Formats: sequence, structure tokens, C-alpha cells
Amino acid sequence: MQGFFVPKDAPAAGTAALARLYAGVKLIEADPPEGRLTIYPTDTRSWSEDFLGPKYSRIESITLPAEVEADIDIFDTLEELPSGFIKDYEYGLGLTRNCDVLIELVEDATNCTRIVFLVSGDTEVNGDEFRINFTRFHSLRRDLDSIKNRGDMAIRRVKENHTHNSLAAVLGVQPLQLSLGRLPTSRWMTRVAADQEPLSVGEQDELLMAATAGMAQIATRAPAKVLRLQHTIELVSLDQLLKSYALALEAGHNEDWWQQFFEQNLFALQLIFGGPTVFIDSQVSIGEGDNAAKGKKIADYLLKESMTNNAALVEIKKPSTKLMRRRPYRTGIYGVQGEISEAVTQVLDQALQLTRHEADTKRRTRDVTWVSSAPRCFVVAGSASELDTADKKKSFNLYREHLSGVRLVTYDELLGQLVTLRDFLAAEAPGDS
Repeated sequence: MQGFFVPKDAPAAGTAALARLYAGVKLIEADPPEGRLTIYPTDTRSWSEDFLGPKYSRIESITLPAEVEADIDIFDTLEELPSGFIKDYEYGLGLTRNCDVLIELVEDATNCTRIVFLVSGDTEVNGDEFRINFTRFHSLRRDLDSIKNRGDMAIRRVKENHTHNSLAAVLGVQPLQLSLGRLPTSRWMTRVAADQEPLSVGEQDELLMAATAGMAQIATRAPAKVLRLQHTIELVSLDQLLKSYALALEAGHNEDWWQQFFEQNLFALQLIFGGPTVFIDSQVSIGEGDNAAKGKKIADYLLKESMTNNAALVEIKKPSTKLMRRRPYRTGIYGVQGEISEAVTQVLDQALQLTRHEADTKRRTRDVTWVSSAPRCFVVAGSASELDTADKKKSFNLYREHLSGVRLVTYDELLGQLVTLRDFLAAEAPGDS
């Protein structure tokens, strides 16, 4: 499948743009057997001298792995491009403006004419190809987004402070001291924007050592400031979790990878419960008999509610697991994908076996205080961003909200809960005493 660009208004006669249009301006090409999608960055600005020509100086194409079918819809295909890619062909396909520095670096430092994205493997130059794996790209993209956001905020703080102090006497208000921001990078950018000399690495280390050595005295003299420091550390830790989680969502990891991620970041998993829970074990063999796994149900996670000790089971699938079928079953109605309904049935069967064989299962867990009188069941799978139409959202909500005994949660909903918590903690940051 190939997609070509045809502008709304034809270029003027005798122009290079008209000649390019007659030759065909290919934007996208899908190769279903190879599972590959290639986009051809094109200058789609009608006022540009390079109208309908290459968008970049040297890079002619960008290829990435994709699950494509022979009858794909080009608009749906573009919408499914990963973050960091332009998805509207009228703006010229390619990387987003914030990621253009990657293109510029490759063009300046190599003779590559193609960029190839990989699910895994080394980032390298191979002939005329610059190859980069998605994990590295998404990490770089997130860093670039953070740098831009913090830079914009730092510039705005300096501008507001400068304007306020310049007019303070006229308006009869008190001058303000420049706020440097909370995060170290934000503070550094603000100092640079204000033409101040940032702290050197040695100065930063000395400041940290002095604060650590005097923590006991500071806690006695100014407990509110210690509380504020602790709060800041918690926010930084949550920021790191958010960054890791967001990067992982975009990297296409398998279930085993997510199994380890949630074990290392239990806090993210525990958000689905809406109350305090205790982690018991992962990959738990549920059923009667000895410790052998043969013939038993394997639960991804077993937890318990802190107050009642009631058991809870969690089954996870991949973020890329599709929630709804691609085409409607009837007008306005979409059915759930088989993998979702199978996961729901699987966790319900695990709960049944847990209740029937509680004593045997307890002997295989680290904590034996849990009870299985009414196990709670959860499935974490897919991404709500897949629900791109009102009918899909309606169908998903009808299915999920009427499930009996199982709560279905998507990966991006978990991310949204983390973001909400982080914003709440930031808003509730304690002030100085």
C-alpha cells in the first residue's frame, strides 16, 4: 500500500512543485509481509520554495516496524504512529519539531539518508541507515519534552519577575525575589535565563554534604523545612516513576517485562485497589497438592486488603493488547477482543480455585494471613487511548461497568492516576515555617 499527497490547490504552472506533483509525491508505504511502515518526510508548505520536495536536507525516509494489513486505512495508520511522530500529513510527516534535533545531528554527523527504528537492538550507523531502538528514542524524546517544558517555565518566571520589579514602584507593589523553581534542572535554567551563574558540581556536592550532616539540628530547629525536603524527595521519586512508566508504555515490552516492572514498583500496581493493600507474591500456583506448578492455575499477583485480609488477584496483559474489535458487530456496537474476555475468565477461575484450595495455596505463599472468602479480581490490559470513537468508548464502558466480580483497568488509566497523585502532592507541598 502506498499513499500519495495531493495538495488542495495545484502549484503554479512551470514550477518545480508542479513537476514533483506530476511525478508523484509519495508520503507513506506499508509492507504487510515484512511488518514495516515507511514514511517519506515531505515539505507540504505551499508557500515554501521546496514545496512537495524533501522535508529534510539528507534524510529521505523513516522506517518503523508496524502491524499493518493490506487494506489499511491511511488515516488510522497515521493516528497509530508512536509519540514523537507527526500524524497529520498536511504538516509534513516526520518527527515532531521538538525531536528535529535528532534529524539535524544525524545529518550533520553522518551521510545517512534513512532512519530505521527497531523494537530492540543496538543504536548504530549501518551504511546509509541510522538505526535506533524505540526504547532509546522514547527516552530521548521524553527528556527533550521535559527540557523544553522546564525551559519554557524558567523563561516565563524570569520574564514575570523582571516585569513585576520593573513596574513595582509605579504600581505601588513590593519587588519580588526570583523564584528558581523546585527541580534542580528548573533552578539551573532559571538562573541561566536570569543571567545568573549556576552552581558548579562541586558546589552542589558541598551543599548536599552540609545538609546531610546537619539534618538532626535542622529537624530540631525547623521541622517544617525538613518536612518540605521530604515532600520534595517524594515528588522527585514519583516523577521518576512517572517517567519510567511513560517510557515503558511506548517501548512495546512483553508481559514478562511488565511483571518485573510492577514487582519493582508495587505502588503503581496498588493504585487499582482504591485502598491500602499488601503485596503477597507473584506467579502464585493456585490449587490443591504439593508445590509443583503442574495442573495448577498461575496467578500473576496475589495481594490482600490491609484491614480485612481479603485476597485479591491481578492478571496482567500487555499495554498493546487490543480492547475492542476493529470493526463494529452491529451499528454503534463493538465487541471486546477475545484476549480480554479470556483474561477475565482466567482470573475468575483463579479466584474459584483459590477459594476451593485456600489451605494448600497458603502453604506456597510468604504470607498466610490472607483469606479467600470473597477474592477481588483485576485485569490490567490495553490502552484506553485505543477508544478513539464515541461508539468504542460506549461499548467498552458497557462491557466493563457490567462485569461481575472483575475490574478491568487499562495501562494509561494507571498512568493517569499517577499523574493525578503527583499533581495533588505538588499542590499540597508544605511551605516554610
